[in-house]
Order: sequence, then C-alpha cells, then structure tokens
Amino acid sequence: MNIHILGIAGSLTANLAIALKKSGHLVTGSDQEKIFPPVSTTLKKANISINSTTIDKNINLAIIGSSYNSFEQTKSEFEQIKQLKIPYISATEYLVQNLVKPNSVVIAGSFGKTTITSLVSWIFSQSGKKPSFMFGGNPKNKFDSLKFSNSDWSIIEGDESIHGLDRQAKFLYYRPKYLIITSADWEHKDCYPDEKSNFNAFKKLVQQLPLDGMLVLNSQSQSGLKLAKYSPCQIITYNSQNSDYFIEKINRQNEITNLLIHTPNGLIKISTSLIGQFNFENILAAVSLCDSLHLSRYSISKSIMSYKGVKRRLELIDKQNNILFFDDFAQSDQRIKSALSALKQHFPNKNIKVLFQPHASFSQYKNSLCELKNSFNSATEVVLTQLKFNPSIDKKNRNTAKDFRDCIGSKLIYLPLKKQIIKYYKDSLMPNDILIYMSSGGLEGNRIFKSIINSFKK
Repeated sequence: MNIHILGIAGSLTANLAIALKKSGHLVTGSDQEKIFPPVSTTLKKANISINSTTIDKNINLAIIGSSYNSFEQTKSEFEQIKQLKIPYISATEYLVQNLVKPNSVVIAGSFGKTTITSLVSWIFSQSGKKPSFMFGGNPKNKFDSLKFSNSDWSIIEGDESIHGLDRQAKFLYYRPKYLIITSADWEHKDCYPDEKSNFNAFKKLVQQLPLDGMLVLNSQSQSGLKLAKYSPCQIITYNSQNSDYFIEKINRQNEITNLLIHTPNGLIKISTSLIGQFNFENILAAVSLCDSLHLSRYSISKSIMSYKGVKRRLELIDKQNNILFFDDFAQSDQRIKSALSALKQHFPNKNIKVLFQPHASFSQYKNSLCELKNSFNSATEVVLTQLKFNPSIDKKNRNTAKDFRDCIGSKLIYLPLKKQIIKYYKDSLMPNDILIYMSSGGLEGNRIFKSIINSFKK
C-alpha cells in the first residue's frame, strides 16, 4: 500500500512511518520545509521520502499527524487529499485500528509515562508476550518505539493532549483494559481551559475500563487518587507505605541500585542502572502492573536489570574535565524537581547548573510560572535561553524573561544569544560541575548544548 503521512516528523508519526515501512508499505511524508536531526536522519536512513511527493490518486491512504495544521504545505496537501477523495485517517485512529489489542495496556499521567511504557514494553517483550507497543521516546536498548504484532497484547503511551483531527484526548481512543495513571495534573493548558476539564478527561478514561480490567494508581498523586471512585474494576496502588506495592529498601552499590519492593505476595528484589527516585518510582509502577498480571518475577527482574532507559530522560551525554553533561526532557515542575533531585542524590558533592529552554507550550503561559517557583531549588544557577512563543498566545498571557526572574529568583540568568551562552559556560564551568540541559525540543537549543560540550574538548 502507498501511504502518505502529513506531519511525518512528529515523535509518533516518524516511528509509525518506520514501522509501516518495515511492514512492506511504500511510505512517503511531508512536514515543515526544514526537518532536522535526529528525525530527518532517521527517516532518511529508512529511505522514506519527505516533502517530495505529489498528492495524487496513486496514494492509497493518507495518515494525518497531530501537527499537520501547523504548516502551510501540509494544510494545503490535506485540502488536496479531500478534493481527490483519497482515503485518510488520523494517526491516532490508525493506531486504534491496527495496534490496539483486546488486552490493551495504557500508561497515562503528567510524568513518567514514556519511561514506564517503554519499560513495560521491554518486560513484556523479554517475557515472550510479543506485544504491539508505542511510546514517544527513543529507548537506549535499541528496540523500536512502535511495533505491530499478532499477539492480543498492546502497550501504549496514553497522551491526554488534543491535536490535529482528534476531537478528544488521545488516550480516550485506546480502549484500555489495564491502565496505569501516574498523576492527573493539568499539564496541557493549550488543550484544556481549566483544571476541571483536564481532570474530566482522565475521569472518562478510568470509566472506560471493563469490569475485568485493572487500574494502577500512584498513591503519591492526589489528583490521581481522586480517580479511584470512578473505577469499575480492581484497583492496585503503589508508592506509599499503605499501598499494595512500595519500595521497602534502597541500596546503591557503585553504578547499580538494588530495590527491595513490597508486594501483596512477598518481596521482590530489583536491580537497576537507572538513577533517581523518579526512575525508581517508574520501575515500581511497571512492577506493580506486571506482577499483578502474573508475569514471571524472574523475567521482570532480569528485564529491568537489562533496561537502559530512554534517551533525553536524564541522559549522560558527555564528560569533559570532570564536568558531567546531562540532557533531559524536563519542563514541568514535577519533572524538573525529579531530575534535579536525582542528580543531587547521586552526585551530592557536585554543583548542578541548568540550561533551561522553556519550549513546551504550557511553560509559555503566565499562569504556569507559579508552579516553577521551587522547581530549581537543587540547582546553583539557571540560565534561561531566548524565549520563543506560540503566536496564538495573547501577549498579556505570555511569559517574559522578567517573569521567570521574578519567579525563580536571583539564580536565574537570562542569556538570549547563542554566543553569550557558549562564552558564559566556557568561562564559568569548572571541574566537579554538572550542566543539565532541559528542553522538550528546539534545534537551536540542541546546537548550543553541543557547542558548549565541544568547547571543552581538546
């Protein structure tokens, strides 16, 4: 089948394109005029043509990604597709029809879901379940982020955002039988006008569960626990002393951390190379689900020990002159705190410095800043990059550098120019420092970070 994907450079659509190519389809796509690494190189390596296909009757199916209406070319192509009556479907709906299975596992929440989904997919795969799966990040274990299979199991990252052709939260399309919710905090302020409407999306998700399903809830999340009363099925809790599953003891030995996990049926010992309390809680969530579904405890333990994590989730990129360089996806209060706390815990004698690019849409709104007031407490300084805004956000509601300074305090330094940032770090970074780059995207920020690292190489 000849399949054309609009908005092909998204984390979902790029992985979908590669999976479809591997399945034997002819896949082409279009996106904004310039597509940058790593997506551009990944698609090129897969021999998938981008922005060079004429929209005509030779296309058997068009898959419409969430970002299609962000670019003039893809908006124009969508009109051509409709005029030519070429069959089309949203990327979300395509997954529902071709990847989601009767035993549908969905992982949702405002933090942790990518790591948990990739870890659960890894455990199931290593346990011989051969699941279909999809998640947004790139695993370090070198397995695909999206895979179709013939088994009756699917594992999918459930995003509450509403974009493209979707008319409701993405996770509401995925028909969960087994569901993990790490939290139900109001993160996508571009999709929900208030906290109540955000919570209602999670409420609907929980209410979809069948009687023979399972809901796994994080006991540390007040917003998540409020969903328990809407569940029609069994509830499993994790992450507090009163939960079904909790970490009883943590013991670190060199680069390995041993977790002793309390379960309703005795203790499980888990060893991991991942660092930080938030990663331990992600592991705990995965163990809670997989153990409750009666997967082999030996397989669970062995799989977690071999799991290396997801790229851009507290990823150690380089080490130069005893300076550690980390890359992280963190943008929200909880994610920032978790990442910095993990570094502080693992490297207690090092100075933590942050290069912060507030790229996520919710971080551009003034009403989101109050949440960041104490996020950077573990950092000695925060350098804020140039602010770039979604033009749809009214100027009165947009954050300014002064707003960030007023919120975070004197440790924040605003350096809008690339040359300023590189020179500042070249002059100020010292041995025993950690520099962590926090951004959810943006090619310029990635280039700056790489230039900083390169300035310390001989």
